[in-house]
Amino acid sequence: MSSLSKALVVGLGGVTNGGKTTMCRSLEQLFSSEQYKLNIKSLHLDDYYRSDDDPRHRYLDKFNQPDWDCLDAIDIDRFLADFDRLRFQCDLLFVEGCLIFNIPMSNKNEHRFSLAYYFDLPFEECRKRRTQRDYGSPDPQDYFETHVWQAYVKAKQDAFERNQLEIVDMTKQSFEQIRNKIIEDILKTNEINLEF
Repeated sequence: MSSLSKALVVGLGGVTNGGKTTMCRSLEQLFSSEQYKLNIKSLHLDDYYRSDDDPRHRYLDKFNQPDWDCLDAIDIDRFLADFDRLRFQCDLLFVEGCLIFNIPMSNKNEHRFSLAYYFDLPFEECRKRRTQRDYGSPDPQDYFETHVWQAYVKAKQDAFERNQLEIVDMTKQSFEQIRNKIIEDILKTNEINLEF
């Protein structure tokens, strides 16, 4: 694709442990394969979290740790610089992470995502998945219930106020069904040039 052309940008955002990264990797693998031969790039918001000792963190005294569930935990300037650079360097750009739909746009009339999927889970399923995942150190007691989930509910409301998003709930459809729907949406858009 020409450096003058913008990539089709697919946003995979939403709830913690909702399947965003797994979906992103699966789609990357498919669209970079011999079947499609597209130039694929990905941005993973987890790569932009600040170090533990960064003074720009919002600190949670109650839990004796930084607040990892807010935009202050993320180097947004570096993320946006990489986004602006990469969208001119590929055919298809996947962007995934919990708060990608909460990052303010530099231009209010600009749409960052060609396709935008909001991964959602019910409270109990999300808590179950989170307790099964290794984050290096376990969450403090009541951290999920009193902070993570509350931050998620607020971020979800904000995300839907800022963007037109399609809800994805992996408790209602299988991974394959959701993956096939996203593939179909990508193939239907007029923003991507596929050569077979």
